[in-house]
Amino acid sequence: MATGSRSITGMLLCRAGHQRVAFSAHEVATIESPSTFGGWAGSACQAFGAATAAERILVAATGEAVGVDALEIDSEPLTLLPAPALLARVAGGSLRGFVQVRGALWPLMSLVDFGRFLAPSAREAA
Repeated sequence: MATGSRSITGMLLCRAGHQRVAFSAHEVATIESPSTFGGWAGSACQAFGAATAAERILVAATGEAVGVDALEIDSEPLTLLPAPALLARVAGGSLRGFVQVRGALWPLMSLVDFGRFLAPSAREAA
């Protein structure tokens, strides 16, 4: 295991357009459809500069939410690779590190912080 890395279990591996993003499953209180979700949710696609409608809304217990195009659950223990200091402030400080799944790196984001980062964009679009 690399220095500064740790193991994490229970991930939601999500697609945002053609991009990948991961969230820790313990942060997700509910998964909603856009038609049933009553709050504002920014789409993860916005962070990547794409304009795709979210198919699922991941909602934290505190109410922050992020829309994603697709998701799958991975219950295998994964090594959490730390984010380089250069990226510490990416997306409002929501980048927690990276996990490697099936030979690809997935950025692990804090659902609460990423939801807060995207929220102003969601309000502007309304």
